Amino acid sequence: MLRQLLIYGREILVSLPLHWIKGWKHFGWRGAWLAWCDLVFTHLPVPVSVPGFGPLIRRNEARSLMDNFCLGELRCAEVEQALRAHPAPAVIDLGVNLGMSIRWWFHLNAKAHVTGVEMMQEALDYTTQRLALCHPGAEWRPVCCAAAARDAEPMEIHFADPLEGTTSAMKSTGGQRRQVPVRCLDSQVDAPEVLLLKCDIEGYGGQALLGAREVLKRTRYVVTETHGPEETALMSQVLFEAGFTLFQLSSRSLWWRRQEA
Repeated sequence: MLRQLLIYGREILVSLPLHWIKGWKHFGWRGAWLAWCDLVFTHLPVPVSVPGFGPLIRRNEARSLMDNFCLGELRCAEVEQALRAHPAPAVIDLGVNLGMSIRWWFHLNAKAHVTGVEMMQEALDYTTQRLALCHPGAEWRPVCCAAAARDAEPMEIHFADPLEGTTSAMKSTGGQRRQVPVRCLDSQVDAPEVLLLKCDIEGYGGQALLGAREVLKRTRYVVTETHGPEETALMSQVLFEAGFTLFQLSSRSLWWRRQEA
């Protein structure tokens, strides 16, 4: 209990001022209120509608908005400009969770085509429901599987809350369990050109990129979220070998650009 109180106090004293300011800067009173709800109330007492994201109803949505968009972990001016300018960009999201990134991409370009790969069917269903509210008619293809180096037999995963967002193929814990298909990205994506591939799958990103060597040949940008040195080293190795260079670091997110031939 004491440790939890100390963590809560640190969040209020250290994190709240910056989150409140950044939230206000990007989304006005809605952003500031969501920062307060996330760190002070630790839940959303009422839904808050945010342009581009629709009504947010879960604390994890508020936390994602703060970390990834207000604090800039998943913001890259060059990539966002490319998304806006493309007539119909193809985007791949490895690790959908609540679909916040997908909502943002459709906000940038309503004609985007997004493939979302996620182990938890509930997360894909949640994203579909949210998109129907904020981006009706969006070109969205959900794929329920664990992304791996090659197609394989189903694996068993353990989890507590399917929407919590930290279930990993590397190490899963919780009272619930299920079998999920195991697929490589090369067997699931046939888009002739991919503008952006996001990889955030809780430590298994290196294995997923090993199974995406053909897709990477057709990809312009990649953003990877790191969860440890081994995953970071393997993802970096695969991307360097595929002709990508690192051009932006945003907290735990690494932004990669394909080198021009």
